[in-house]
This record gives sequence, C-alpha cells and structure tokens, in this order.
Amino acid sequence: MFGNHYVLITAGSCEFCQEAIETLKARGLNFVYTDMENAPQVLEVTKLASGHPTVPMIWEVIVGEDPQSGANNNFIGGCDELKKHLGINDSAE
Repeated sequence: MFGNHYVLITAGSCEFCQEAIETLKARGLNFVYTDMENAPQVLEVTKLASGHPTVPMIWEVIVGEDPQSGANNNFIGGCDELKKHLGINDSAE
C-alpha cells in the first residue's frame, strides 16, 4: 500500500475496534487491519511491544514522496486517541 494510511491491530469482538474501523471508513481514509481474535498469544506479545495494553492499537504510517526512503510510523493509541488525532469531538456528534 503506497501513500499515507493507518494500521490497526484489532480483536473482532471489540466494539472500540469496530468503531475505529468505521471512523476511518467514514472519513475515507486508507487503512489495513489485522484481527487477532484467534491469535491471543501474538496479541499479547504485540501489546507488550507497543506498550499499549488494549485493542485497538493504531498507527499512522506516513510515506514520503520517495517510497524507497521508507515510512514513518506514528503510534496513535486506541479509538479515543484516533478520534482526537482526527479532530473528532464526540460531544458534537
């Protein structure tokens, strides 16, 4: 996937994961996600590595003009942090 996008680690039964996905869809933003519902051990390792104890875990991937130079990964956090990052005010919705 070229261009800026979001990467999510989710668990299928998590309502906040679904809300994050729907938020990105509604904004027309590019994203990919991996559902770890059936891989709890991998999910736990990912939580430890990210320092974020819950799902979703969301990163913004910023790709420069030259795809060969790589990308910058910006860890956002969970669903609430995603909304703040996107400038969404829940009290206004």
